[in-house]
Amino acid sequence: MYRKRTNEMTRMALFFALLIVTAKLVISLPLLDYLSLQIITVFLIYPFLGKKDGSIIMISYLVLGVIGLPIFASGGGFAYVFKPTFGFLLAFATLPLIQALLTQLVRQQKWSPLTRMLIINYSSLLYIHLIGIGYKLVILRLATQNFAALSSILTVTTLIDLSCDILLVFVASVVTLKMKSLLGVKASGLFN
Repeated sequence: MYRKRTNEMTRMALFFALLIVTAKLVISLPLLDYLSLQIITVFLIYPFLGKKDGSIIMISYLVLGVIGLPIFASGGGFAYVFKPTFGFLLAFATLPLIQALLTQLVRQQKWSPLTRMLIINYSSLLYIHLIGIGYKLVILRLATQNFAALSSILTVTTLIDLSCDILLVFVASVVTLKMKSLLGVKASGLFN
């Protein structure tokens, strides 16, 4: 029993570290925006850690970043709550719960594992972007009264973010299935 829990804790620590490292791998975009490769790690957490441990990792990441550890893409601290991209972090924190719910919804379907995973992951990506864009809209609306500029910013950044995230989520889905296969992990729920 202790060995099993030690293995789980080790996996959790590994994914937590990977979450921080991939948050720092950013590509600058126009209009003060950026892309990070963190989305890949975010989509690996639920399949490998499950709902409970995945939620612990994601909520811990959010809390530690907000209290001041510089673990987010561009730092940390309470002021990060007022950044337009903070909504995406809020969505990340609840993502394992959303993925578990979606897994239950598609479990009985006779689709291939990749099809099932892509449906779950792209539905989850839509959830992330709805929360993230909604939050971004509120923050930017408070910061500017220029609706034309706000509309342009949201349109350009959303199209770039979503396009790249669609590709990165596909990569995360394929990597998940390949890693599960290589590691000989028993298929369950999402994978059978």
